[in-house]
Amino acid sequence: MSTPQEIENQPGMNRPVDEPMDVAAAVGQLRELVCGLGVGLLIVSLALTAYVYKQNRNLTASITLRQHQISQLQANDSSLKYLLNELVKYSNGKPELMALFARHGIQVNPTAASSATTPATQR
Repeated sequence: MSTPQEIENQPGMNRPVDEPMDVAAAVGQLRELVCGLGVGLLIVSLALTAYVYKQNRNLTASITLRQHQISQLQANDSSLKYLLNELVKYSNGKPELMALFARHGIQVNPTAASSATTPATQR
Protein backbone atom coordinates (compact mmCIF):
# COMPACT_ATOMS: atom_id res chain seq x y z
CA MET A 1 0.00 0.00 0.00
CA SER A 2 1.27 3.46 -0.80
CA THR A 3 1.74 6.24 1.67
CA PRO A 4 0.24 9.68 1.05
CA GLN A 5 3.69 11.11 0.19
CA GLU A 6 4.26 8.48 -2.48
CA ILE A 7 0.85 9.15 -3.97
CA GLU A 8 1.52 12.90 -4.15
CA ASN A 9 4.93 12.41 -5.75
CA GLN A 10 3.75 10.18 -8.60
CA PRO A 11 4.25 11.91 -11.95
CA GLY A 12 0.83 11.13 -13.43
CA MET A 13 -1.05 12.29 -10.38
CA ASN A 14 -0.01 15.92 -10.46
CA ARG A 15 -2.85 17.97 -11.79
CA PRO A 16 -2.33 21.38 -13.26
CA VAL A 17 -4.22 24.21 -11.65
CA ASP A 18 -7.31 25.10 -13.67
CA GLU A 19 -6.94 28.41 -15.37
CA PRO A 20 -9.96 30.70 -15.33
CA MET A 21 -12.16 30.42 -18.39
CA ASP A 22 -12.93 33.34 -20.63
CA VAL A 23 -16.51 34.63 -20.74
CA ALA A 24 -17.35 33.18 -24.16
CA ALA A 25 -16.29 29.68 -23.13
CA ALA A 26 -18.21 29.94 -19.84
CA VAL A 27 -21.36 31.10 -21.66
CA GLY A 28 -20.98 28.29 -24.22
CA GLN A 29 -20.60 25.71 -21.46
CA LEU A 30 -23.63 27.13 -19.64
CA ARG A 31 -25.62 27.10 -22.89
CA GLU A 32 -24.77 23.41 -23.44
CA LEU A 33 -25.81 22.61 -19.89
CA VAL A 34 -29.14 24.44 -20.22
CA CYS A 35 -29.86 22.83 -23.60
CA GLY A 36 -29.07 19.39 -22.17
CA LEU A 37 -31.39 19.97 -19.24
CA GLY A 38 -34.09 21.22 -21.63
CA VAL A 39 -33.79 18.11 -23.78
CA GLY A 40 -33.95 15.94 -20.66
CA LEU A 41 -37.07 17.78 -19.48
CA LEU A 42 -38.64 17.41 -22.92
CA ILE A 43 -37.99 13.65 -22.96
CA VAL A 44 -39.42 13.19 -19.45
CA SER A 45 -42.44 15.32 -20.35
CA LEU A 46 -43.12 13.32 -23.52
CA ALA A 47 -42.79 10.04 -21.66
CA LEU A 48 -45.20 11.21 -18.95
CA THR A 49 -47.66 12.49 -21.55
CA ALA A 50 -47.58 9.14 -23.38
CA TYR A 51 -48.13 7.28 -20.09
CA VAL A 52 -51.08 9.47 -19.08
CA TYR A 53 -52.59 9.16 -22.58
CA LYS A 54 -52.32 5.36 -22.39
CA GLN A 55 -53.87 5.23 -18.92
CA ASN A 56 -56.69 7.55 -20.03
CA ARG A 57 -57.37 5.35 -23.08
CA ASN A 58 -57.46 2.23 -20.89
CA LEU A 59 -59.83 3.87 -18.40
CA THR A 60 -62.13 5.03 -21.19
CA ALA A 61 -62.26 1.51 -22.62
CA SER A 62 -62.91 0.07 -19.16
CA ILE A 63 -65.71 2.55 -18.48
CA THR A 64 -67.34 1.76 -21.82
CA LEU A 65 -67.17 -1.96 -21.10
CA ARG A 66 -68.65 -1.54 -17.60
CA GLN A 67 -71.49 0.62 -18.95
CA HIS A 68 -72.27 -2.09 -21.49
CA GLN A 69 -72.29 -4.72 -18.74
CA ILE A 70 -74.57 -2.56 -16.58
CA SER A 71 -77.02 -2.11 -19.44
CA GLN A 72 -77.06 -5.89 -19.99
CA LEU A 73 -77.69 -6.49 -16.29
CA GLN A 74 -80.50 -3.95 -16.24
CA ALA A 75 -82.08 -5.67 -19.23
CA ASN A 76 -82.03 -8.97 -17.32
CA ASP A 77 -83.27 -7.38 -14.09
CA SER A 78 -86.93 -8.37 -14.39
CA SER A 79 -86.20 -12.01 -15.16
CA LEU A 80 -83.72 -12.17 -12.27
CA LYS A 81 -86.28 -10.70 -9.88
CA TYR A 82 -88.83 -13.29 -10.97
CA LEU A 83 -86.25 -16.05 -10.51
CA LEU A 84 -85.32 -14.74 -7.06
CA ASN A 85 -88.97 -14.56 -5.99
CA GLU A 86 -89.53 -18.13 -7.16
CA LEU A 87 -86.43 -19.26 -5.28
CA VAL A 88 -87.65 -17.52 -2.12
CA LYS A 89 -91.04 -19.21 -2.42
CA TYR A 90 -89.33 -22.56 -2.93
CA SER A 91 -87.00 -22.08 0.04
CA ASN A 92 -89.77 -20.97 2.38
CA GLY A 93 -89.94 -24.30 4.21
CA LYS A 94 -86.30 -25.29 3.79
CA PRO A 95 -84.03 -24.05 6.60
CA GLU A 96 -80.84 -25.16 4.86
CA LEU A 97 -81.50 -22.74 1.99
CA MET A 98 -82.36 -19.95 4.42
CA ALA A 99 -79.06 -20.62 6.24
CA LEU A 100 -77.26 -20.45 2.91
CA PHE A 101 -78.87 -17.08 2.18
CA ALA A 102 -77.92 -15.82 5.63
CA ARG A 103 -74.32 -16.99 5.26
CA HIS A 104 -73.96 -14.98 2.04
CA GLY A 105 -75.63 -11.91 3.49
CA ILE A 106 -78.88 -12.11 1.54
CA GLN A 107 -81.83 -10.92 3.59
CA VAL A 108 -84.92 -12.83 2.50
CA ASN A 109 -88.42 -12.04 3.65
CA PRO A 110 -90.55 -14.96 2.42
CA THR A 111 -93.85 -13.32 3.27
CA ALA A 112 -93.07 -10.18 1.25
CA ALA A 113 -91.89 -12.24 -1.72
CA SER A 114 -94.99 -14.45 -1.67
CA SER A 115 -97.33 -11.47 -1.32
CA ALA A 116 -95.54 -9.63 -4.13
CA THR A 117 -96.04 -12.53 -6.51
CA THR A 118 -99.56 -13.40 -5.36
CA PRO A 119 -101.37 -10.63 -7.31
CA ALA A 120 -99.57 -11.66 -10.48
CA THR A 121 -100.77 -15.25 -10.10
CA GLN A 122 -104.38 -14.25 -9.40
CA ARG A 123 -104.91 -12.57 -12.80
